[in-house]
Amino acid sequence: MFAACLLRVIGTAQREIPSSAALRSTLYSISFLMTAISLFGMLLLMLTSGAIGMMGMLLAMLLFFTLFDAEVRIAGTRNRARQIELVWLLALAVKSGRPLADEIDAYAQGTWGKRHRLLVDLAQRLREGVPLTELAVPQGLLPHSAALQIHTGIVSSSLHDSLCGTALRATREFSDDHSNSENIGSALIYPSTVVPIAFVIVTFLMYYIIPKLKRIFDDFGTELPQPTLLLIQLSDSVIRYWYLFGLPLFYVPLGIFILCSLAHYSGWRVVLQSFLGRWFIRWHSPDVMRALAQSVSQGAPLDKALYSIAKHPGPLRLRERLAWAIDAIEDGSPNWQTLQAAGILRHSEAVVLETAENTGNLPWALETLATHLEHRTAFRLAAFSEILRPIILIGLSLVVGFIAFAMFLPLIKLLNDLS
Repeated sequence: MFAACLLRVIGTAQREIPSSAALRSTLYSISFLMTAISLFGMLLLMLTSGAIGMMGMLLAMLLFFTLFDAEVRIAGTRNRARQIELVWLLALAVKSGRPLADEIDAYAQGTWGKRHRLLVDLAQRLREGVPLTELAVPQGLLPHSAALQIHTGIVSSSLHDSLCGTALRATREFSDDHSNSENIGSALIYPSTVVPIAFVIVTFLMYYIIPKLKRIFDDFGTELPQPTLLLIQLSDSVIRYWYLFGLPLFYVPLGIFILCSLAHYSGWRVVLQSFLGRWFIRWHSPDVMRALAQSVSQGAPLDKALYSIAKHPGPLRLRERLAWAIDAIEDGSPNWQTLQAAGILRHSEAVVLETAENTGNLPWALETLATHLEHRTAFRLAAFSEILRPIILIGLSLVVGFIAFAMFLPLIKLLNDLS
């Protein structure tokens, strides 16, 4: 496993040019193979060695995922920086009137691997006359949150403004998301690391210490207190059914590590929007508001702006609600009350936007509300991470306190009986 991590570090340290792609790919493939062999070997050790093997595997897996998480953070930072770099490149190319295909092709010469192939393919498709809306198709080249705004900018003939606004916002969010990701990730990874380690320690106590303690008190003929008897029963259950207690403590931390790795790579908002946005369209409200601001600032009516947004290849539920809102608005329903009924806006937001429309400040109000929603989401995530830590610590403290109380209570009783 250490050799696999070393190979991945060597591969990451290679120069990011197309000529090093083959070496990087070889190093990564060998590292993946060695990692798979290591995990399979640890699984066999766990199955053949019982509780002791499970303890060793948990510790080894914690070490592996710690190293893997560090590598994902580095890769995520590099990937998001490249996405922002490409947005700035496109904005400058549009401003100066240079062909986007030539600029993307020249930029691709400094990349490698899958990103290099995607850039070259995109440049080729643009030369063949593919519409510019191809830029907004999610394919990992541009920030996920920028796709809808870029699509709207192309449709409303304001691509330069859209790209500049997207680049400025993505650059600002890049630094803010880093600190938020660190706080939330540490709040989730900390319990997922501490709980298995605590389980390993408790398993050791129950496997080696508790049976010996039980024999000592049996020799003295001392009746054990009820808390100690409960601890012994729990100890016997853990030893007998170790796979029922141990496997959840393996899969739950694994799931948390995967979630945190995805968040470190793409950002918490993108991950939550990708998962929860399939059912709750409020996660897409900031993007919809920004796209509306882009279209409204160019003089487009609201139903036409919504129609261009609905044509973007986004989540099916969002497109269905937008299509319903467009039909309702065309039938004469109030604009913002209709979006409120569709679940995109809250009542207070609809009132603010109606007032802003009457005073001629609608684009500014839409952009401000979108930023406010994103900041509120970030605040809630940070609050969740702060609340989670003491809850985990209190739970662990109760477990440790019960074990210590149950183990030392019979000693006090024995000394009292002997005296």
